This record gives sequence, structure tokens and C-alpha cells, in this order.
Amino acid sequence: MNALRLGLSIATLLWTMQALGQSFQSASPIRFPARLESYLAETKRNWNIRLDKSLLWHVCCAQLHSAAQHFWQNCYMDIGIIGSGKMGTGLGRLWAKHGHHVMFSYSRRPEKLENLVLEIGSHARSGTPRDAVGFANVLFLAVPWEEVKDALSAAGVMNGKTLISCVNPFGPRGLEVGLKTSAAEEISRLVPDAAVVEAFNTIFATILHSRAHLFGGNMPTVFYCGDDRDAKSHAAELIRDAGLQPVDAGALENARYIEPLAMLMMELGLSHRMGSDIALRLMSPAGATGLVKGGDVLARSFVEFFANAHGSATGESVLAEDFVAFLPYSRYPIRGRGKYEDWMKQFRSGFSNFQCDIDELIDDGMRAAVRWTWSGTHTGNLLGIAPTNRKIEFTETHLLRISGGRIAEDHVSANLLDLLDQLGTTQFAAA
Repeated sequence: MNALRLGLSIATLLWTMQALGQSFQSASPIRFPARLESYLAETKRNWNIRLDKSLLWHVCCAQLHSAAQHFWQNCYMDIGIIGSGKMGTGLGRLWAKHGHHVMFSYSRRPEKLENLVLEIGSHARSGTPRDAVGFANVLFLAVPWEEVKDALSAAGVMNGKTLISCVNPFGPRGLEVGLKTSAAEEISRLVPDAAVVEAFNTIFATILHSRAHLFGGNMPTVFYCGDDRDAKSHAAELIRDAGLQPVDAGALENARYIEPLAMLMMELGLSHRMGSDIALRLMSPAGATGLVKGGDVLARSFVEFFANAHGSATGESVLAEDFVAFLPYSRYPIRGRGKYEDWMKQFRSGFSNFQCDIDELIDDGMRAAVRWTWSGTHTGNLLGIAPTNRKIEFTETHLLRISGGRIAEDHVSANLLDLLDQLGTTQFAAA
């Protein structure tokens, strides 16, 4: 539902901007600020081309459309599930319900997969493990320990794709590997061309198949670990989409500690007869968000940073070190947290009585869309424009990509002509 609302919001924004652009084509000639006029003139001379300024608005629309399309395509994943037992089918149902497309494979009974696809509908299909690899950008391995080699052999080359494994090395006498290695590390050695992440192996499949919220608002914790940042981001998003709380446990070698915890859960559930509807939850005095910051929390912190521009102390808790901002105010992306903080300080120095209010915020786990309106008095130099002492009110829409618990990218869309008009630096002259 959140993704649908986001899509409708983007579509509405695009339609509005394009409609305005069409009206500009028949309007009087557009006069841009002297600095921009000079840049356009220089471009004409250097490249010997004719520039139609009325088309610039459509260029902006095209840029926004491209950014929105990129954002939308990355909202959902194609997931290949290798192993269609209780764990694979339980998570597959939840992911399909959330909007992802799944392919089930590796079952002793092919008719079971066909029935599963009919039950789930258009977001599901079935095939062989090799089909699943070709179909998916994220793979999920859910087979018994003794079947791992056979399943991976059937899957074939993975070409750098994310492989999430919930396999525990259970044998007749308990854990068959541990302390010096783990099932996850052994799987990584078997498929060196995949980015392996361990997750979901401390959760009972019964919980995934339950239609009720067994634990109320207390989401069970799922620990995940791996060595590839993007692969871990995929895993964290899928954990959230399953209605669970992701907690980053570090490097892949830390699976050596997670797998014994899974063995303990099996011991408690079966030998101590606690049942399979039990789960773990990591707690802290700061609450869940003290452990894992969701997209909404990060987005609100980012807005606060934008409004106050406190500097690196605030930015470090919100922005990734390699943060990239795509801004309508800048010809080129601003790369790096430090450079962005410097840019933000310079931008904010152009205003007094600056404040920022959130109009709408949509969180989709590892992404967030936030529309906010900022206001202030233009009392300092802004983008080469001298102080006008005008009261400015301006709305922006930010598409935020989140990775590793921090904001990695910010794609901003805004009507820059409106800002320039409020500053009195652009006018639509009569022909």
C-alpha cells in the first residue's frame, strides 16, 4: 500500500510538471537569471547548437521520470527460492503479498509447487533451481544441511547475485560445524561468485505461516550477517517485509555465533516442549529504534538535519560516508557526507528564521519518500543571488535510499523556477 501511494504521488507530480511544461511552450519567452543565461550562451557557442529554453522544463521532467522509474523498479525484487519446504514457502507467501515476485524451486513434489503458484497468484511461479537463478536478482536457500551441495549444483553459476541462506548445519548429534567455521561460510566457499548473507535461521517456520500476529507489536528479531553491504541491504529489507526486526550481526564469520543460537531454539522448542511458536527479540532501553533505525526514523532525522544544519555530529548518525545527493540546485551530484554537509551549511547561510515542516512521509523499509516545505527569510548569498530579504516558502520531494542503517542517496525533485520566481530573479516577459 505504501508503494502504491508513492507511485501515485510520483505519477501525479510528473503529470503536473509536464502539463506546466506544455503551457510554457506557448507562453512568452522565458528569461532566466543572468548566471544561467550566461551558461546557456556559452553552451551554444562551445557546442554550436540551438537551445530552446522552453524545452528545459521537459528535460527536468525527464530527469525526474528517470529517477522515479529507478526508484520504483528497486522497490520490489525478483526472488528465487531454492528449497520449497515450510521456510521457503512461508517466506515466499509473505514476500509475494508485499509485492515481490518469487519463483519456487527444488521440491521433491513438482505438483506442490504448481499448487503453490495457483494459490499465490501472479506474483509467483515455479521452475528448476537454474531457472530460479536466471529469474532472480536475490536468491534464498532453504534446504537441509545434507542437501546443500546438491541444491547449489542444480542452481549453477550465480554471477554475483545475493544469496540469503537460512541453512543450519544440523546433524544427528547437533551442529556438524562450528567455532572455526559455519554453514554460511561453507556455502560461500561452494558459491564464490555469490554474495552470501545468513538470515532467518533462528526463526521457526510456524511463525511465518501463522495468520495471526502472535507477538502483538513486538516483532521477533532476525540476526543477519555477511560481507557485502548491498547484499545485506537486500536481506534487511526482506526481513522487514516478512514483518520481522532485522539486526545486523556483522561479518559473515559471525554466523559461527548465530547458528549455535539456532540450535538452542531447536532445543527449547522440541526437547523442552516450548513449541514452535516461540521467538527471540533483542531489547534495549532505547527501544527497537535504538537498535535498528527504520526509514521513517532516518527520514525525520534527515529533515531535522536539513532544518538545523548542525554539521557532522548530526550527519554521521544519518548519512552514509559515501552519501550522494542529486539536487536541482547543483549541476553535478554532491558525493560524500562531508561535502554535502559543507554544501548544506552554505545553503542554510542564505536564510534566517529557517524552519522545515514534513508534509508527507512514506517508508518502504529500505527506502523512504518525504515531501517537506521549508521557509525562511533570504538574508544571505544563495546560489549566487544577493540577499533580497524576501520571505521564501518552498516544497521539495526527496526519494531516499537507505543502506546499512544510514541514508545512502537522496534524489530531490522540486520546482526550481518557483524558487527563482519567489526570489524575483526570473520573469516571464511579453513577446
